[in-house]
Amino acid sequence: YKFRLRCGEIVNHPKVQHAIIVLIVVNAIMMGIATFDFVNDDPQVDQAFEITDLVFLIIFTIELGMQLAYHGYRLFMDGWLLFDFVIVVLSWSFASLQIIRAFRVFRALRIITRIETMRNLVAALFDIMPRLGAITALLMLIFYIFGVLFTQLFGDLELSGNYFTRLDYSLFSLFVMMTMEWADVARECMAEIWWAWAPFVAFIMITGFIVFNLIIAVVCDAVAVIENKNDLEPDFFGMYSHKRSANESFDPDGLSHHVANEELAVDHLAERISFVLENQKELLATLELLTRDHLTPAQMATLERDHSLRKTLLSRD
Repeated sequence: YKFRLRCGEIVNHPKVQHAIIVLIVVNAIMMGIATFDFVNDDPQVDQAFEITDLVFLIIFTIELGMQLAYHGYRLFMDGWLLFDFVIVVLSWSFASLQIIRAFRVFRALRIITRIETMRNLVAALFDIMPRLGAITALLMLIFYIFGVLFTQLFGDLELSGNYFTRLDYSLFSLFVMMTMEWADVARECMAEIWWAWAPFVAFIMITGFIVFNLIIAVVCDAVAVIENKNDLEPDFFGMYSHKRSANESFDPDGLSHHVANEELAVDHLAERISFVLENQKELLATLELLTRDHLTPAQMATLERDHSLRKTLLSRD
């Protein structure tokens, strides 16, 4: 038990987490530098980069092992820690495969689990998945309609490429046009059909200025909602995340201070109640003086009796 707590205190310490972030960034930069010719052409330099990358992977594995020792099976219930686990395991699994080793650059994604702003952004993206699904369905419908339209309108034209000769070619051309690379194709079509600009402009207006702005609006709305929350609700990746850091422990001084504050609050409340009771007594006495002259003897006796009873009850309180 002590070993588990000690592992948690070490690996979740802020300085250790900051060091891990620095190592992830340095590792990602070195993987980018390793793609240059001066590294690939020199076996010694390439070997040095490979050994350094292995050292980084060992450090990340030790950190993950300490997290596993501290959290136990609960590590697999925390989405962010599970994400780290998958990345490290895949890095070891693909270490011997030269082709798949190129995918080790995805190890840099672990920085997302360390920076709260990035975690909030990813959480926002997963929160808006239902709405993005509806927008994606709308976009696919628009693509299909314009794909069939462009194939029928411009499929027989003599163009510099097979842009619209088949439906699949048309869909790919529309996807390229959606990135705003559409002017050259439109001019080729306009050279043979003068009104060919109309469907091009309609497609660009619908996809580029309406659908994508709608996607941006949905994402910005989700990010704003999450940023405005004081306490984030559990998201897809963190539904079982722990509430406290591992270095928190029982503090008797803090507990005694909390108890003292509660006692002061109770004393203050008792003083306020006493003040209200005194004001009530004075108000009742004033009302009796104001109404004494207008009461009959029987009413006066009843009032005196009620006053005595009320006074007795107040004195008991």
